[in-house]
Amino acid sequence: MKYQALYRKYRPKNFNDVYGQNVSLTILKNAITKNKISHAYLFYGPRGTGKTSIAKIFARTINCENTNDGILCEQCHNCNASIEKECVDIIEIDAASNNGVDEIRELRNKVTFVPAELKYKVYIIDEVHMLSIGAFNALLKTLEEPPEHVVFILATTELNKVPVTIISRCQTLEFKKINDDDMKGRLNEIAKNENVEINDEAVTEIVRYSNGGLRDAIGTLEKAISYCENNIDVNVIKEISGNISKKEFEEFIENYENKNVEYIIKKINEFYDRGIDLIKIINEIIEYLRNTIINKKQFDKNKCLIIKEFDALIEVMKKSDNQKVLLEITMLNLLIENNDNTNTNNSTQNMNNMNNYDDTTKVSKNDRKNENNNNIDMKKIRVSNTLYDPKKDIINKIRNDWIKIKDYAFDTNYGNIARLLSSDILPVAASNTNVIVISKLNGIAEQINNDIESVEKIFEKVFNKRYKVICISEKEWNEYILIYKKNKDFFKYSEELSSNEKKEKTLKEKAYELFGEF
Repeated sequence: MKYQALYRKYRPKNFNDVYGQNVSLTILKNAITKNKISHAYLFYGPRGTGKTSIAKIFARTINCENTNDGILCEQCHNCNASIEKECVDIIEIDAASNNGVDEIRELRNKVTFVPAELKYKVYIIDEVHMLSIGAFNALLKTLEEPPEHVVFILATTELNKVPVTIISRCQTLEFKKINDDDMKGRLNEIAKNENVEINDEAVTEIVRYSNGGLRDAIGTLEKAISYCENNIDVNVIKEISGNISKKEFEEFIENYENKNVEYIIKKINEFYDRGIDLIKIINEIIEYLRNTIINKKQFDKNKCLIIKEFDALIEVMKKSDNQKVLLEITMLNLLIENNDNTNTNNSTQNMNNMNNYDDTTKVSKNDRKNENNNNIDMKKIRVSNTLYDPKKDIINKIRNDWIKIKDYAFDTNYGNIARLLSSDILPVAASNTNVIVISKLNGIAEQINNDIESVEKIFEKVFNKRYKVICISEKEWNEYILIYKKNKDFFKYSEELSSNEKKEKTLKEKAYELFGEF
């Protein structure tokens, strides 16, 4: 017999076989028992949560001759006829490949025909959001007043793309992510039927990766069975899912908590070379920090901020070709920042081993503090100078031409910074001389400002003008906007000192400290 994928083999045949979606099932079963079947339904929710499977069961159940509390009997003529592929009264349409006006017009012409065998003719339109506007319009009148023998079931993962005129003509049912206990129960049942030994930790890992989608969970289980046939443990699941082993992750976390910067950067490079999905590692870290806070009841505001930082990093990395660089920068920023707040000596000791990554470790603590203060002063001055006299036409031109920065993505001198600008940074305000750009991540903003000269040279090449640029975090930008809305006069123009002028001023200040006024 030809092999059948597990998600198809164990697809539910009636409502009793369905795991999860209790609210939707109750509504549908009550509609059957009370004979209050709507002319059109719209099922929406994430993929793999049972929309199409339940649509098929509902189509068969409303045609069953001997239902019992909304459950089909699976023995009558209609039940046997409806399960056959040749059944012409239950029609499945894939809107992704049949999304034109002509296909819907053909459907509209056929709905008038009475069912060949069953009581109802049921049209199941999957991924309905893929229909064109013309196709939706062609469907609209038929959907509103179909013949009594026709029931429409529309299914979609993206409700926001379905016109409200369609939604308002359907009874909508939300299919939520399947809860962990239901998924674990189903996976254990399938493993038992397939004579596969899998421990609870491995099942939990599958459920966590599947993110509420039972079809994905069954697919992962099937992959694990193909990989090792039996005795499936958590490391097998991690390996086939493109993640690191439990032991490796524990070592990684231990070194992260010990502020071992050299080890962390080395391991990130190793994971990248092995083809490990770096985003999955970040999700593992977020899960670990969450468990530390919630399960162990160790509330830590700093950990909450780190979780938000990592979550924002994931969104940035999904759009970037420099995932490794972004993760390295964020890790360095978090580790060094935490070291400065807790144990400066350990930070210096660890960072001294990292000359290839950061030359600033050779700078004394006081010099670094002065450097940070200078960066803060520069940030305040440049933000203030931009918002003192913002020009809408200039920022619009910069936004329109922003995509041109990608032309320098492989430039030998500016490639790294150009890729960073084009993947994460957004221009938000400009004056005749200054530009403010923002990043979701503080670490990326600092990286941009540390190489601001290269940024300004790229601006000069792309926009044909040398602007004074500053990068701030999205959070900082929102705070400045609130101030701007309350009082525009808060922002004053300040002359920005050149490097030589800053040095001269610093020498005078030191002389004043030594000799007093002279």
